Amino acid sequence: MDINAKQASAVTQGDQDLVVAVIDDGVDFTHPDLRDRAWKNPGVSGSGKETNGVDDGNGYIDDVNGWDFVYE
Repeated sequence: MDINAKQASAVTQGDQDLVVAVIDDGVDFTHPDLRDRAWKNPGVSGSGKETNGVDDGNGYIDDVNGWDFVYE
């Protein structure tokens, strides 16, 4: 589906209140357009918490950028 993301970004870019959810089969969070903009779960971000194997209380372990419901 074409969501016109490039055009939408031109309109809303810089809005700190804008939240976008991605339902896809893969997201490259190291991509320059996402690397510094992607939401990070504060409960598992920083100080090595990203890969410590501990649930922050939401039922998902190490869910830094959300959760992969297909491959967990």
